[in-house]
Amino acid sequence: MSGRPPGIAAPQVLADLGRFYRRHLLEGVMPFWEARTRDCECGGYLTCFDRMGNLTNTDKFIWFQGRQLYLFSALYRHVDRRPLWLELARHGRDFIVGHAYAGAGRWNYRLNRAGAVREGTISVFTDHFVLQGLCEYALASGERADLPLIAETFGAIERATRDPNFRDIFHGTWSLRYQRHGVFMMAVNTCAVAEPLLGAARTRPLVDLALDQVLRVFAKDEHRILLESVGRDGSFVDEPEGRVVNPGHALESTWFCLEEGLRRGDWGLVDRSVEVADWAWARGRDPERGGIFSYLDSGGGEPLRTDWHRETGMFWHDKAWWVHAEALYARALAAVETGSSERFGQFLELHDWCQKYFYDPRYGEWYAELWRDGRPKNDHKGTLWKAAYHLPRALMKLTLLFERAAAPQPAR
Repeated sequence: MSGRPPGIAAPQVLADLGRFYRRHLLEGVMPFWEARTRDCECGGYLTCFDRMGNLTNTDKFIWFQGRQLYLFSALYRHVDRRPLWLELARHGRDFIVGHAYAGAGRWNYRLNRAGAVREGTISVFTDHFVLQGLCEYALASGERADLPLIAETFGAIERATRDPNFRDIFHGTWSLRYQRHGVFMMAVNTCAVAEPLLGAARTRPLVDLALDQVLRVFAKDEHRILLESVGRDGSFVDEPEGRVVNPGHALESTWFCLEEGLRRGDWGLVDRSVEVADWAWARGRDPERGGIFSYLDSGGGEPLRTDWHRETGMFWHDKAWWVHAEALYARALAAVETGSSERFGQFLELHDWCQKYFYDPRYGEWYAELWRDGRPKNDHKGTLWKAAYHLPRALMKLTLLFERAAAPQPAR
């Protein structure tokens, strides 16, 4: 990645932020998961816990198993070579490979605690997260036994991404009318994780397709938004579903794209990613109560599509932990890489809001959901949607970003 442009903040401020996020990750969040996620009886991870850490569900959602495999492997590889993290990663890897594979590069979505299939290959996103976990584990451990599985899974993902009639996109809904942003968003990140093992020649065609879709098709200059759904021809569909904007997905997606631009040294890609991220921030920020809205109409405010609350349990103005975790890193990365004091101020505003409302100092970790004004709505720490992934990944990346930004810069 590029060095920090001058002017964003004093090195001491950046160093203090690096120390804060390292401490928040290692002392405020990870102990909650390290103490209870390993299933010593059946293998894999337990992921559903109430505020205090009591187990609420024992099913094994394989997209969570893959996410936590990635997280423990990445922490070991990038933050600190703690034996516990590699042990937890290996524990998850063995369960996933031993129980969740459906064949032909596809992975089952949900197993019971012992590993029997409850729901099969209904979600390509499960395939993405398992692939990311296996790749990161191979890089962290030095083991290469899973390379054939990695290659086969990547091939299945690539075919699915290129096939407009591929239907296994749960939690999304396939439609003859629409194509979905999440399919391409995930491909950008998965390719980045897989490239060190599979090589750029193998991953570059898919990531190039996905970058173009995210930044040129789903991102609409005339509306200054990144949409969740567009027509099959890439057009804006002026109907309730076609008007939905998800600020969290938009910010997460754009930092995927921004990191890809930085890896390539492609400043046009960097600039476009930052531009679209700025749209998402401006549209998603709650100017009255602080924080980031969960979803919006393309024109702002409550979406015309009324069934989202029934599907997610969240109102459009509720505040979700994952949206804020992704927004924190997206704003910080854009600020550091552009040297923008305005974007850095936006990051600090969100940083303060999240510490005030999301963090639970009594039991650790963040609440899952808040009402618009910051009161806890769902205080559980692991749910059917929340595991050890979005938040600790963001905290890890914020730690590394600020530590790098605070380091002495080479002479230009």
